[in-house]
Amino acid sequence: MLAIFQHALRVAPTAAKYITTLLLLLNAGSFPFVWHIRVLSAVFEQYLALQWHRLSHFYLGKEKKREALIEWYEGRQPIGVHPFRAVWTYRRWVGFDDGDFYLHMSNSSYAKALDSARFRLALATFPNLFRCGGWVALAATHFHFVREIPVLSAYEVRTTVESPPSSHGSIIWCISRFVKPPSKTTKSISAQSFTDGLVTQQANEVLEVNRTPDGIKEADAVTRALLERAARATESDGAMLYTVAVSQLCYKHGRITVPPAIVLAANGFYAAPAADSTLTSSSAGGGYPHYWPAVRTLTASMPALAKFYAGGWRDVPEGGRWWEDAFMACEAERLERLVPFVGSEMENEGLIAQRRGGLAGGLEGVRRLV
Repeated sequence: MLAIFQHALRVAPTAAKYITTLLLLLNAGSFPFVWHIRVLSAVFEQYLALQWHRLSHFYLGKEKKREALIEWYEGRQPIGVHPFRAVWTYRRWVGFDDGDFYLHMSNSSYAKALDSARFRLALATFPNLFRCGGWVALAATHFHFVREIPVLSAYEVRTTVESPPSSHGSIIWCISRFVKPPSKTTKSISAQSFTDGLVTQQANEVLEVNRTPDGIKEADAVTRALLERAARATESDGAMLYTVAVSQLCYKHGRITVPPAIVLAANGFYAAPAADSTLTSSSAGGGYPHYWPAVRTLTASMPALAKFYAGGWRDVPEGGRWWEDAFMACEAERLERLVPFVGSEMENEGLIAQRRGGLAGGLEGVRRLV
């Protein structure tokens, strides 16, 4: 027994060393500053791409360099893209540090992944706001967990802009869907049919609760609102839905709130009418909207653009407010998409809820949705 004990003492330090090293490697994703590196890596990628562009165009003259740089910036903007038709994808996998006791992705890890997805979305959709010192504030996030994500599984966060408000609004809603991409070896489940089934189930539960003296259960009401919105966006490739996250964002320049319609239009988003023949080809894949010369004039000077975002847009006369026409073609669709978030009881053009409905009205607003 003594010999065995002495041997164990000799082996223990070596075993402890290997176990400690293994634990550190398995939890490397949660080391200090790893979150910052993961989120800010999108900025580093853009910076390196910009420096490479400048290096590869060093031989051009001053004017040619300026034109090439404008083309480079515009090539990274969603010019001519319909705000409701684009999907931005962020790919990740679940490490051991992201898991819980059941070896599923923990609730807090969804928010951590969503931080990276939203930041990349911001750089991809409104880079001009960042270039002149603007930023994006997160007002609220709503999660609904539909299905667990196992540890070591790959997943995608697919984000869509759901409803930019009118030119007088201040909030934009985005939906991020955590999904399992379909593979050749596994039978994919239609996210539409899966989510529709849950919506029907939850709706029946809510109707059943309505018959009781206790009224509507809060959890059922929130679930119904989130899943109803999620079910409308199908996954065309049959990806399986894990989780739905609804984000409420607002744009800022300093302490001043910038209307989302202005930011989106100034970065190229445009809902072109069906008969619009004014669009010309752009390197971003869409087409230049008719107001783009005004945007180019603004972006030629970052101080001028900063002044515009910081309140200068209020001084633009009525006839020259190009951002008000950018989304007129999708106005009906925009109002329909707003209902799950702010309710259906709105005033005329201001779109200010008489009684705050939907998710914006908290649990009482969600009750009115149901």
